[in-house]
Amino acid sequence: MNIVSEILDQSQPIKEISSIDATSFKKDYFNKKKPVIIKGLAKEWESVKKWDLDFFLSLKDDKDIFLLSDNFIQDDNRYRKASFKDYIRQLKDAEDNNKNFKDYLTTLDVFEYYPELKDHIDFSFFEAHTKLNDVTAWIGPAGTISGFHADTANNMYAQIRGKKMFIICSTAFNKTMYPSSKHIYGAVASEVDINNFDKDKFPKFMDNDFKSVILEPGDVLFVPQNWWHYVQAINPSISISNFGYTKFEVYSLKLKERIIQSLHKRGYYKANNCFCCEKN
Repeated sequence: MNIVSEILDQSQPIKEISSIDATSFKKDYFNKKKPVIIKGLAKEWESVKKWDLDFFLSLKDDKDIFLLSDNFIQDDNRYRKASFKDYIRQLKDAEDNNKNFKDYLTTLDVFEYYPELKDHIDFSFFEAHTKLNDVTAWIGPAGTISGFHADTANNMYAQIRGKKMFIICSTAFNKTMYPSSKHIYGAVASEVDINNFDKDKFPKFMDNDFKSVILEPGDVLFVPQNWWHYVQAINPSISISNFGYTKFEVYSLKLKERIIQSLHKRGYYKANNCFCCEKN
């Protein structure tokens, strides 16, 4: 049973502001772990003005990437290797000709691939309070889903192209979000798939307090550390995530996660109980 509409009907809006500075952000949201939308903050970024599928095709280099599809959190997914420009061409063809297309480019280290694009974004108000920032891009067709999960880092999420719907839930409801034992680097997944919901298996899930928003190009959303979130693309979209770690977290949380991931890749930790390994 799909309960997305039901959750949206009972959800509350996320607080929205029109501007922010580093000091106010730290005091009112970062320290308090409170979500907030900075409406239109990124509208003047070069990325919002320039990035589209043709722009990516114009970049001089091609790169190897890894793709997922459908709900890549709750579904039995594995990464598949592809070429960046081949993927963009396929996505463009699907968009231009109204074709069904499900492949989704997730957590692309876009500035490692294309360092000349670094000046196209500005997370300075957030990065004033972090020591390390993992900035990644998300590119995909309408309908792509990231099922409920909680990132261990604070996440500043900028919508560059298209629209995306977020449903979020605080850490106060960790137990009734039904955390999964499935390994995900830097995150915890929920066992609950709200597109195929089993009320008998998750009887208290609908008692949680949810908040929701539809992000438009130029909007920036702060998802606090360990908050649960579900993301669905309404249109073909391009987004940027900035996962920020404080100095303390770099030498504690981040180091721990890297060790666990290394053990996982070597088959010593939750081997085959994950979504990160490439399909054969």
